[in-house]
Amino acid sequence: MCVSVVMTVYNGERFLAEAVESVLNQSLSELELIVVDDGSTDSSPQILDAYARRDARVKVFRQDHRGVSAAANAGMRQATYDLIARSDSDDRMLPHRLERQVAFLKLHPEVDVACSPCYFINTAGKRIGASSCRVDLERGKRELKPAYFVNLTQSTVLMKKDAFFKVGGYREDIDFAEDRDLWGRLVTAGYTIACQQEFLAEYRLHSGAMTMKRAALQQELCYYIDENVKRRLRRQAELSLNAFRALRRHEPLSRRLRDNLDFLAVHAFKRASRHYGERQYVRCALSFAAAVLLNPIGIVGRALDRVRNHQRGAAVLTRPSLTTRLQPELQTPHAGQGNE
Repeated sequence: MCVSVVMTVYNGERFLAEAVESVLNQSLSELELIVVDDGSTDSSPQILDAYARRDARVKVFRQDHRGVSAAANAGMRQATYDLIARSDSDDRMLPHRLERQVAFLKLHPEVDVACSPCYFINTAGKRIGASSCRVDLERGKRELKPAYFVNLTQSTVLMKKDAFFKVGGYREDIDFAEDRDLWGRLVTAGYTIACQQEFLAEYRLHSGAMTMKRAALQQELCYYIDENVKRRLRRQAELSLNAFRALRRHEPLSRRLRDNLDFLAVHAFKRASRHYGERQYVRCALSFAAAVLLNPIGIVGRALDRVRNHQRGAAVLTRPSLTTRLQPELQTPHAGQGNE
């Protein structure tokens, strides 16, 4: 089976070559790499042109800067094949990722979206941790808890093109958490997501443009997306973003305060992770201390989960047969947890 890989880039010169190389060096050679340059002003266009001249599998498209959702939709429309893998321009595929995921979907034809756990890497490309991957569709739908099926790492996803377009693709009116919204719409439309328990990608942690304002908007959109997932599961009409904001303003003050403290704690924890990825260890320590002060139980639990995932990822490296065995397995359902 052939695979279309869709990547978007906006001023991503720092890690772009690594991301492209990781696709072109896949053990599955029957692929095309579609890269949409979303109006970059750095050297990203020149890097992409060099790869396109060297390898006919690389197809580059350019547009004025319109945001990641519009760029991803443009790339998906150019896809030739029925299976589409997503990968971000700062992440890396492991060499066997596409081969293993294609084998997984052949074994489980009822699955429309396959994902996996991934390693965390720093700016130098060194592994510094690992994510979990928990998907339990039935429990999530039964208990009205979207977290059981929307917390996927997009750079690990292989999906069926037909399912993507039937639900309308990425929403272009939201430019944060657009992937979370897509997974929620796929599930409530009757499509199936499954997590393949193999480490197949490397997700890069770096500070980027992680401002408080940006993080607050992303958090609000995650709440908004999840609320509409629950409403669709209850067969209720979806809310507009303005209607959702009005609804939130009428929630009890105690709940809003709790949510704000949780947000500040998680934001500080994510900043600590990214400072660690940038090898800024003093800033990492300060951010982690702030996170613990804001939510001791929740943050310590997250940190211990990261440690366990890292140990599990390290153990996988001692089992070389994992990359070559031909019997992929669906995960046994667990209590759902997100990647972070």
